[in-house]
Amino acid sequence: MADIKTWIMASRAPFFVAVIIPCLLGTSIAWSHGDFNALLFVLVLVGVIMLNAGTNFVNDHFDYRKGKGSDAINVGRTPFSGGSPFLPEKILKPEKVLLAGIICFAAAAAIGIYLAVRTDIMILIFVVTGVLIGYFYTAPPIQLGYRGVGEFFTGLSLGPLIVLGTYYVFVQSMALEPIIAGIPVGILVAAILWVNEIPDYEADKKTGKNHLIVRLGKAKSASLIPLLFISAYLSIIAGVLTKIMPWTTLIALFTAPIAIKVVKTAKENYDDAPKYMPAMAQTIMTHSVTGVLLCIGYAACVIIFNNTCLL
Repeated sequence: MADIKTWIMASRAPFFVAVIIPCLLGTSIAWSHGDFNALLFVLVLVGVIMLNAGTNFVNDHFDYRKGKGSDAINVGRTPFSGGSPFLPEKILKPEKVLLAGIICFAAAAAIGIYLAVRTDIMILIFVVTGVLIGYFYTAPPIQLGYRGVGEFFTGLSLGPLIVLGTYYVFVQSMALEPIIAGIPVGILVAAILWVNEIPDYEADKKTGKNHLIVRLGKAKSASLIPLLFISAYLSIIAGVLTKIMPWTTLIALFTAPIAIKVVKTAKENYDDAPKYMPAMAQTIMTHSVTGVLLCIGYAACVIIFNNTCLL
């Protein structure tokens, strides 16, 4: 019987940062507007982590079921790519992994229902949307990750959707600011997926996992990485110039040198997995640090400049 450590690793806990960052950003924006509640923050954080864990479990299950999945034939597995080893290596049973995913989704739904009762019923829209995107990323009949739209929906759900959803829990109203602030985070999390899928090209192609990297090819995909980073940084600048985001969030642009390293490494080594690996780690770093700096930018606007940071 698998122990708790095995299940934590199978949930891909180290990658929970992808949902923690947008949750923190949504909280920072709400806090800058004078709205914050510690209990609600903890519940939202646990909820998005449960959604992410459920997504990972369910995706591994259906990916494995699809002809034993690309994870089973991927011989170039790294800490960042190559899929999960727990099903191909018979460490966990497929049906138990699926059950774990459903339990995580149920936990997220329970938290969502509580938040909806306590604050606003509209919160359930965010929860249901998150569950549907997570479940059908690899689950038939939709299989978003197999149809060339997985990168978009990953960026949408782990960017604007979580940022706006978190903000809504505190404020109970829609606003443009959390959507715009969530765009760079969403683009950068999509960049993580994009960069990490390049080493999996051969295995994914053989198993019919026709995401954008398989459709475009490794060389073309690597050449488009700069566009992702440029789009993320331009969205921050645009948010500031349109007076939607405080100018203090421009501090997030300081991660550009890390992004440049990713571009250089990917361009030179997209066909050499060992040399390419730093690009994957640096992309995760770019996403995480950019998100943290955006939060710091909002905090600085309140603490240092008394919320007078619009151009």
